[in-house]
Amino acid sequence: MNVTEENCCLQTVRYFAMLFVMDKNISVKYLGEFVLSKNGNIDFGEISEEISKIIRRQKGKIRLRIGKENKGERGNYGEKHIERVDRIQQLKSAGFENARDFVEFIASDFDSVYKGKGTSLIICKRTKVHNILYITLEPSATENYYDVKSCLLSRESYLKNKTPLWRKPTDGV
Repeated sequence: MNVTEENCCLQTVRYFAMLFVMDKNISVKYLGEFVLSKNGNIDFGEISEEISKIIRRQKGKIRLRIGKENKGERGNYGEKHIERVDRIQQLKSAGFENARDFVEFIASDFDSVYKGKGTSLIICKRTKVHNILYITLEPSATENYYDVKSCLLSRESYLKNKTPLWRKPTDGV
Protein backbone atom coordinates (compact mmCIF):
# COMPACT_ATOMS: atom_id res chain seq x y z
CA MET A 1 0.00 0.00 0.00
CA ASN A 2 1.52 3.34 -0.99
CA VAL A 3 1.30 6.60 0.97
CA THR A 4 -1.66 7.89 -1.07
CA GLU A 5 -3.66 4.67 -0.54
CA GLU A 6 -2.81 4.65 3.16
CA ASN A 7 -3.94 8.30 3.49
CA CYS A 8 -7.18 7.44 1.67
CA CYS A 9 -7.75 4.51 4.05
CA LEU A 10 -7.16 6.72 7.09
CA GLN A 11 -9.57 9.36 5.73
CA THR A 12 -12.28 6.73 5.25
CA VAL A 13 -11.83 5.37 8.78
CA ARG A 14 -12.02 8.94 10.13
CA TYR A 15 -15.25 9.50 8.21
CA PHE A 16 -16.90 6.38 9.66
CA ALA A 17 -15.61 7.22 13.14
CA MET A 18 -17.05 10.74 12.81
CA LEU A 19 -20.44 9.31 11.91
CA PHE A 20 -20.32 6.95 14.87
CA VAL A 21 -19.02 9.39 17.45
CA MET A 22 -21.81 11.92 16.96
CA ASP A 23 -21.35 13.65 20.30
CA LYS A 24 -17.73 13.71 21.42
CA ASN A 25 -18.74 15.47 24.62
CA ILE A 26 -20.21 12.32 26.19
CA SER A 27 -17.81 11.62 29.03
CA VAL A 28 -16.68 8.11 29.83
CA LYS A 29 -18.54 6.62 32.79
CA TYR A 30 -17.93 3.50 34.86
CA LEU A 31 -19.80 0.87 36.86
CA GLY A 32 -17.34 -0.75 39.22
CA GLU A 33 -14.50 -2.15 37.12
CA PHE A 34 -16.46 -1.79 33.86
CA VAL A 35 -16.50 1.02 31.31
CA LEU A 36 -20.03 1.94 30.22
CA SER A 37 -21.06 2.45 26.60
CA LYS A 38 -22.21 5.91 25.46
CA ASN A 39 -25.80 5.02 26.28
CA GLY A 40 -24.88 3.74 29.76
CA ASN A 41 -24.87 -0.03 29.11
CA ILE A 42 -22.26 -2.38 30.52
CA ASP A 43 -22.51 -4.45 27.30
CA PHE A 44 -20.95 -3.15 24.07
CA GLY A 45 -22.12 -5.99 21.84
CA GLU A 46 -22.35 -9.76 21.95
CA ILE A 47 -21.36 -13.08 20.53
CA SER A 48 -24.93 -14.21 19.84
CA GLU A 49 -26.25 -17.72 20.28
CA GLU A 50 -26.37 -18.10 16.48
CA ILE A 51 -22.72 -17.09 16.09
CA SER A 52 -21.66 -19.15 19.13
CA LYS A 53 -23.09 -22.31 17.56
CA ILE A 54 -21.18 -21.70 14.33
CA ILE A 55 -17.86 -20.95 16.04
CA ARG A 56 -18.44 -23.59 18.75
CA ARG A 57 -17.77 -21.22 21.62
CA GLN A 58 -19.87 -19.78 24.42
CA LYS A 59 -22.30 -16.99 23.69
CA GLY A 60 -21.78 -13.85 25.71
CA LYS A 61 -21.92 -10.11 25.96
CA ILE A 62 -18.82 -8.06 25.12
CA ARG A 63 -17.59 -5.86 27.98
CA LEU A 64 -14.73 -3.42 28.45
CA ARG A 65 -13.06 -3.28 31.86
CA ILE A 66 -10.86 -0.43 33.10
CA GLY A 67 -7.99 -2.92 33.07
CA LYS A 68 -4.30 -2.19 33.49
CA GLU A 69 -1.23 -1.07 31.59
CA ASN A 70 2.15 -1.68 33.19
CA LYS A 71 4.86 -1.06 30.62
CA GLY A 72 7.09 -4.06 30.08
CA GLU A 73 4.71 -6.48 31.79
CA ARG A 74 2.52 -9.15 30.22
CA GLY A 75 -1.20 -9.43 30.86
CA ASN A 76 -2.17 -5.82 30.21
CA TYR A 77 -5.77 -5.34 29.09
CA GLY A 78 -8.81 -3.13 28.87
CA GLU A 79 -9.25 0.62 28.63
CA LYS A 80 -5.90 1.50 30.21
CA HIS A 81 -4.02 -0.83 27.87
CA ILE A 82 -5.86 0.47 24.80
CA GLU A 83 -5.34 4.10 25.78
CA ARG A 84 -1.57 3.92 26.23
CA VAL A 85 0.16 6.88 24.56
CA ASP A 86 1.05 5.34 21.18
CA ARG A 87 -2.29 3.58 20.72
CA ILE A 88 -4.56 6.45 21.76
CA GLN A 89 -2.78 8.72 19.27
CA GLN A 90 -3.53 6.20 16.53
CA LEU A 91 -7.19 5.99 17.57
CA LYS A 92 -7.53 9.77 17.76
CA SER A 93 -5.96 10.20 14.32
CA ALA A 94 -8.70 7.86 13.03
CA GLY A 95 -11.39 10.00 14.67
CA PHE A 96 -12.04 8.14 17.93
CA GLU A 97 -11.84 10.08 21.19
CA ASN A 98 -11.19 7.11 23.47
CA ALA A 99 -11.14 3.34 23.87
CA ARG A 100 -14.85 3.25 24.67
CA ASP A 101 -15.85 4.79 21.33
CA PHE A 102 -13.53 2.50 19.36
CA VAL A 103 -14.72 -0.66 21.14
CA GLU A 104 -18.38 0.34 20.79
CA PHE A 105 -17.93 1.07 17.07
CA ILE A 106 -16.62 -2.46 16.45
CA ALA A 107 -18.47 -4.57 19.05
CA SER A 108 -21.89 -3.20 18.12
CA ASP A 109 -21.59 -4.33 14.49
CA PHE A 110 -18.60 -6.58 13.75
CA ASP A 111 -18.49 -8.50 10.48
CA SER A 112 -16.23 -11.45 11.28
CA VAL A 113 -14.75 -13.59 14.03
CA TYR A 114 -11.30 -15.22 13.93
CA LYS A 115 -9.51 -17.60 16.27
CA GLY A 116 -7.01 -15.81 18.45
CA LYS A 117 -4.26 -17.22 20.66
CA GLY A 118 -5.41 -19.82 23.18
CA THR A 119 -9.04 -19.19 24.08
CA SER A 120 -9.16 -15.67 22.64
CA LEU A 121 -11.30 -14.49 19.75
CA ILE A 122 -10.67 -11.63 17.34
CA ILE A 123 -13.72 -9.72 16.14
CA CYS A 124 -13.28 -7.45 13.12
CA LYS A 125 -15.02 -4.65 11.34
CA ARG A 126 -13.86 -3.79 7.86
CA THR A 127 -14.07 -0.39 6.27
CA LYS A 128 -14.76 0.17 2.58
CA VAL A 129 -11.05 0.49 1.87
CA HIS A 130 -10.06 -2.89 3.35
CA ASN A 131 -8.66 -1.58 6.60
CA ILE A 132 -9.74 -3.63 9.56
CA LEU A 133 -10.54 -2.58 13.06
CA TYR A 134 -10.27 -5.41 15.52
CA ILE A 135 -10.74 -6.32 19.16
CA THR A 136 -9.16 -9.25 20.98
CA LEU A 137 -11.61 -10.91 23.38
CA GLU A 138 -11.12 -13.44 26.18
CA PRO A 139 -13.98 -15.35 27.79
CA SER A 140 -14.42 -14.35 31.42
CA ALA A 141 -13.22 -16.98 33.87
CA THR A 142 -16.02 -16.24 36.32
CA GLU A 143 -19.03 -15.03 34.31
CA ASN A 144 -20.64 -15.52 30.91
CA TYR A 145 -19.19 -12.56 28.98
CA TYR A 146 -16.21 -11.69 26.77
CA ASP A 147 -13.59 -9.32 28.11
CA VAL A 148 -11.94 -6.83 25.72
CA LYS A 149 -8.19 -7.28 25.99
CA SER A 150 -6.92 -4.98 23.25
CA CYS A 151 -7.86 -3.39 19.95
CA LEU A 152 -6.16 -1.94 16.91
CA LEU A 153 -6.52 -0.46 13.45
CA SER A 154 -4.67 -2.63 10.96
CA ARG A 155 -4.36 -3.78 7.38
CA GLU A 156 -6.23 -6.81 6.03
CA SER A 157 -2.89 -8.68 5.93
CA TYR A 158 -3.04 -8.96 9.76
CA LEU A 159 -5.65 -11.70 9.27
CA LYS A 160 -3.61 -13.60 6.67
CA ASN A 161 -2.58 -16.39 9.05
CA LYS A 162 -5.64 -16.28 11.31
CA THR A 163 -8.35 -18.96 11.20
CA PRO A 164 -11.74 -17.52 10.21
CA LEU A 165 -14.62 -18.83 12.35
CA TRP A 166 -17.56 -16.71 11.17
CA ARG A 167 -18.31 -14.03 8.61
CA LYS A 168 -21.46 -11.90 8.48
CA PRO A 169 -23.55 -12.94 5.47
CA THR A 170 -23.31 -10.41 2.66
CA ASP A 171 -27.10 -10.06 2.51
CA GLY A 172 -26.97 -8.70 6.10
CA VAL A 173 -28.96 -11.54 7.68
